[in-house]
Amino acid sequence: MAIRKGNAPKTIPAKLELTGGGEENTLSLTFHNRKPSDFEARIAELRDSKEPFLPSLVVYVVKEWETDFSLSIEGVLEMEDERPGIANAIIQGFHRVRQVELQGN
Repeated sequence: MAIRKGNAPKTIPAKLELTGGGEENTLSLTFHNRKPSDFEARIAELRDSKEPFLPSLVVYVVKEWETDFSLSIEGVLEMEDERPGIANAIIQGFHRVRQVELQGN
């Protein structure tokens, strides 16, 4: 398959393996395939906003997820209150699944 301009997938399914707080979990989700320039623009918008920073980024990059928490700022805040650090882990997962890696050679 050739790499063609503008032909990148629009979404990226992922399973994040999460540990902490005495438990291990897998969070299945689908990320929007946001360009780094779009991600940075959203960060700039949030700097001048009263919106909660990390929860807003999570809602921006996640299209859907398999959890009882709503995919909203309030849902992410509730998840973060119960499992501190999970919003940061989701953002790390977003960057990891977007990163292109060499296979073989």
